[in-house]
Amino acid sequence: MSIGKNFIAAITAAQSLSDFFTFGPIDHLFKGSEVEVWSFVSEFIKKYGELPKAGTIQTHTGVALATTAEPAAYYLDLMRVRHQELCIKFAMKKAQDQLQPGGEGSEAALTQITQMVLNLLTQGQAHQVADLRSAYKLLIQHYAAHNHGDLQGLKLGWPYFDEMSGGIRKSDLVSMVGRPGIGKTWQMLYSAYTGWAEAEADPQNLVGEPRMFVSMEMDILSIQQRLASLHTKVKMTAVKKSSMSTVELKTYKKGLKVLEGFKAPFWVIDGSMTATVDDVYLLAKQLKPKAVFIDGAYLMKHPTERDRYKRVSENADLLHNRIAAEIGPVVASWQFARTASKKKKGEEVTLDDIAYADAIGQASSIVMGIFEEETVETLKQRRVKILKGRNGETGEFLANWNFDKMDFSQVLAQAVEDLSFV
Repeated sequence: MSIGKNFIAAITAAQSLSDFFTFGPIDHLFKGSEVEVWSFVSEFIKKYGELPKAGTIQTHTGVALATTAEPAAYYLDLMRVRHQELCIKFAMKKAQDQLQPGGEGSEAALTQITQMVLNLLTQGQAHQVADLRSAYKLLIQHYAAHNHGDLQGLKLGWPYFDEMSGGIRKSDLVSMVGRPGIGKTWQMLYSAYTGWAEAEADPQNLVGEPRMFVSMEMDILSIQQRLASLHTKVKMTAVKKSSMSTVELKTYKKGLKVLEGFKAPFWVIDGSMTATVDDVYLLAKQLKPKAVFIDGAYLMKHPTERDRYKRVSENADLLHNRIAAEIGPVVASWQFARTASKKKKGEEVTLDDIAYADAIGQASSIVMGIFEEETVETLKQRRVKILKGRNGETGEFLANWNFDKMDFSQVLAQAVEDLSFV
């Protein structure tokens, strides 16, 4: 089967419209009999807001797609190479004709080659550069898909945040920031586990949503104990101290057995094994998570930069430009500087109060500050404030802080209309 048809088989098997739209304009990459099949797929998306199934494609085009072993991006790269080779050969042939008797000479030959190079460069950057005059097809496809709910991002489990953001998506770097001891790890674990569990419970999600959780501060056992407590609702203190009652132990064992049947993995990684962004990137390429969570991202090392402030700045940019852009959304935890705790009453904590690097706030699509209020509710709640939204949103919600019930959910159902826009 041709490269183009393998690409179509892979993208329709994955049923990932979010991946489809990150590819940008690719119509020019299909050749020969591939064009008819791709035209059907493209029009199907525009009309129905979904990727067609292989059987539907065969019914309407007569083409039976093979099962592919590699992701669509792999075949797309092969298609781009093929297209470049064909364009170069065609341009060289045209240039050679200009140099023959009866041709227009070397200037015309150079024009042929120059135009070919410019066209290839423009097409190679098509996902980054676009002409508004050609926007109709892409925008109508995107509208139809979003209208069907297929482009909603991954959920973190707090309705206020999920509705505000539309979920987290590829290219998002979401930063959770708080002072030491405020509970960033629990918030990270709750958001990673809840989205994973909700995808598992969705009957329309046949494969689940793998997660990858990298801890720069705790070992694997400690993280898995916390996740197991979130899943079973058995108190973490009872698990850690081996003091569960008979009923709790029965519940705990039953819950762990249920986990064995989950469709998608939840990878827990010891940060000592993934000390740099490149380490995380290579592991994520292998494990293929839908989202990567990095607890204590400010502790990540850098292969060349030794200065702490420059290292954190470089790593924040790398998390956004490499892992989030190529693998999937990244949720990372950072610390507020001491200036945040010294704010006077009425003074707001801002992005400027994030420790180590301004780049964290700049590289992040969304920044959430986690605060402990000086009230009688301190032991029961945390305030989560949106310091930066993807489209300028601001707002806040309260999260439960209940270790008896292992409940870190949103306290009240807050309407997204309460958001402020700047």
